[in-house]
Amino acid sequence: MKNMNANLFGSAAPIAMEMSAVLSKEEAQLYRPELRRAWDKALPVLVVCMLNPSKADQRRNDPTVLALIWFAKLWGYGGLLIVNLFDFRASSPKDMMAAEFPFSPENITYIDGAFNEARHRNTPVLAAWGRGGDYMDRAEWLIGRARHHLVDLVCLGLTKDGHPKHPMARGAHRIPRNQQPVMFRPARDI
Repeated sequence: MKNMNANLFGSAAPIAMEMSAVLSKEEAQLYRPELRRAWDKALPVLVVCMLNPSKADQRRNDPTVLALIWFAKLWGYGGLLIVNLFDFRASSPKDMMAAEFPFSPENITYIDGAFNEARHRNTPVLAAWGRGGDYMDRAEWLIGRARHHLVDLVCLGLTKDGHPKHPMARGAHRIPRNQQPVMFRPARDI
C-alpha cells in the first residue's frame, strides 16, 4: 500500500512523499523486509541497511526514518530504500533477539534486491545498524553480500567498537545534522 501525501517532519515546507512498506502477511505483521520513501524519482535512492525495523510502515515514519530522510536529502538522493539485518519488527533490539525467528526467509531476497538497485545506480549502501550486528554473525554475512554485489558500504561514523553508527545515536555519539557519509567497507577491499 502506498501513501502519496506524507509530510517530512521538520522541513520548511511539506513535501509530497510516496511511502510503501512490505509487511509479512500474518495479522501481527511481525516482519518488514523493505521500507521505501520517494520524493524525487529523478534522483537516485539511498539504500540503507539497519539492524531491525520498528514501527514505520506505509502510513507513518518514525524518528529513525525521519533522520534518514534528512541525510538522504542532504546528500542529494530522491528517496530511501531501507532493509535490515533482521526484519523482525521490534522497538528494542533485545525483543528482536528474543524472537524465535529474527529474520524471515524473504529477508535475504529483499537485501539482495536492494544491493542490486544500489549497484545498478552505482551508489553505495549506508550501513547503519549500530551495535547488535554481531548477533548471529549477521553483519559479517551482510558485508559478504556487499562484496558479492560489488557495492561499497558507507556509514555515518563508527562506534567505539567499530560498528556503523545508528542514525539516532545519542549523547557524545550523536551524529551532526551536516554529517557526510564515510567509507565503511569498499566493495573491492572486503
